[in-house]
Amino acid sequence: MTDKKVVTYNDLIQGYVDKDYELECFKCYGTVEEVVRGRLRSYNLYKLVINPEHEKTLLITTGFHGEEFNGPISLMQIFDKAVAFAKERRARLIVYPCINPSGFDLHQRYNPSDKLKFGNNDFLRYEVKKNDWVGTLKDGEKFLQYKIIDSAAKEVRLLKRDVLQYQNPVPQATLDIHQDHLRKEQGDFYAYILDQREVYLKIMKKLTKIAPVSKNIQAENIEGQRKVSYQINNDGFIFLHDGSITDMFYRLGSKFAVCAETNTDLALEKVSAINLIWIKELIKLITK
Repeated sequence: MTDKKVVTYNDLIQGYVDKDYELECFKCYGTVEEVVRGRLRSYNLYKLVINPEHEKTLLITTGFHGEEFNGPISLMQIFDKAVAFAKERRARLIVYPCINPSGFDLHQRYNPSDKLKFGNNDFLRYEVKKNDWVGTLKDGEKFLQYKIIDSAAKEVRLLKRDVLQYQNPVPQATLDIHQDHLRKEQGDFYAYILDQREVYLKIMKKLTKIAPVSKNIQAENIEGQRKVSYQINNDGFIFLHDGSITDMFYRLGSKFAVCAETNTDLALEKVSAINLIWIKELIKLITK
């Protein structure tokens, strides 16, 4: 259920250019090369910075996983509304509209070349015992320290280098937009959060007017011989320190850090509506 006008990464970026954002705020933060369908392709990686003069900041990422294509497409579709709301509330937006362009073009999770042990949304390691470093913490697990690492995915290394310039101050809010292959009976959206349950619960109640929330689903993260079990709870939340960009910004001090998930089979207009609510509500929180 995708926008038929957006077939490739170039189509997606052209969608932003057609909105007249190119001269105002487009910035290329790196280039990657991948062999796609037998041809060597060079991809420029872009970000958009809106209202750079304002301090209150929402940083948005999407497109880590190439098969979750309605994440980037929905963000492009709602971008005008997000920008208008940010300008009204005097908030800065820093937006990475598609992190993994070759995966997006191929509709596959990762880029074709990198061999990934921990996936590509990979930014942190936790030392749970001396010299024992892991990517995901078990529920309530203590750790000695954490460190920011270089992902095995080349496009994520470039992203990390770029986002880490925003630390003085750190973005007050971050939103990472994803999708998940959920069965019909499992609901259509949920979110990874790390605290602020009562704050986010109010947002989730608004989202239930659009689609049913996912609840009480068990899941597992496997790193070699290590298994970390977790679940989507009755509120539609996952509390998990998983070394992702959301986890990294939480550790760096972002007050609001969310990873929003929608069902890959959910209609694009509903995906767009859900993601727009997350964007607007996070902007409200940082500009109160």
